Amino acid sequence: MIKGFSCFLLPPLFSELQDAARDGPIVLLIMSWLSCHAIVILYKKPPTSIQLPTDLLKLAKLVLALQQAVEKDAYSNGKQTALTKALRELWDIVICPVVDILDRFAQRGSRIWWCPMSLFNFLPLHAAGEYRAKGKSISQQYISSYTPSLTALVKACASHVYSLSIPFVAIGQDCPAGASFTVDAVEPELELVQRLLPPPPTVSFSKITSVDATKSRALRALQDNTWLHLACHGTQNIVEFFKSAFLMHDKPLSLLNITQTDLSQHEFAFLSACQTTVSTISTPNEVIHLVAGLQFAWVNSIMGTMWKVTDSTVQHLVEAFYKNMHEDGPMNSKWAAWALHQAVLSLAHNKDIPMTLDQRIVFVHIGI
Repeated sequence: MIKGFSCFLLPPLFSELQDAARDGPIVLLIMSWLSCHAIVILYKKPPTSIQLPTDLLKLAKLVLALQQAVEKDAYSNGKQTALTKALRELWDIVICPVVDILDRFAQRGSRIWWCPMSLFNFLPLHAAGEYRAKGKSISQQYISSYTPSLTALVKACASHVYSLSIPFVAIGQDCPAGASFTVDAVEPELELVQRLLPPPPTVSFSKITSVDATKSRALRALQDNTWLHLACHGTQNIVEFFKSAFLMHDKPLSLLNITQTDLSQHEFAFLSACQTTVSTISTPNEVIHLVAGLQFAWVNSIMGTMWKVTDSTVQHLVEAFYKNMHEDGPMNSKWAAWALHQAVLSLAHNKDIPMTLDQRIVFVHIGI
């Protein structure tokens, strides 16, 4: 037997997959024409199966209702009643039954991971709640992250390295190739990120913007740094997933380009682009969106968006997030989920910064 090849071409053992739950429970959400289930994966304990009070048709209607609510209420200053109603239904038929079980195993305020399949991929699971006075919500109970698979999370946990010195690159493109517009908020955003990061030697910061932010230079920067902040437009190709891309000054930086690059040492990426975690209804099980592609390419911890995000939201969220990331000293990519959670909570309670519900819940965390 050749060393290291004892399990060659064999599926991973369940005991190996359970290592993904070392830092908190993982909730697999699966569905079929017959039933919908949540399976709670625990570290070194038997999994727990929960039959959810819903079915494929109800979930399809809920997905459609959520998408229409976000599009209808986008940039509105109202109460977003359609979105609130959809998030309440999501709580009732999916999240609440799971929370009832999680309360037996996980402490309040601890981390959990969602691993959604099929139509569950289109639901903002981290934002479900009753949305009434003294009502319950998942964000009150736990800090939510996502993972496209158990294997991806196992690999991310195994490759995580805590470093006292971080090579950090911020890439911004305000005028991508072929565009008839400029994105005015890109330069101020990168300046804000630089201002919020710890000084050298804790963080070695570099910046690439405007005409310098080309496809080739962006790829080189990805190879030379282990932390990334990317501010640009993103495009999702629902027919050929690997042609999904971030738009640079000369050519698109595609998902295929990124996955062909060695990112095995990468710890963190903040993707400040619209709809970086969007899948397609026609192939809901093929979760190869921009964020999932980065994690499959070994980036351990990633921030992305579920739908369109405004410049104002990005500015306030970025500021609150990076302040949380290093308030107690050197930065650690494992703190990203907590930093996002705290940033969203603080903005939700800040009456001086009006932010609609769809913008408060637009950012998600994927990975460790």
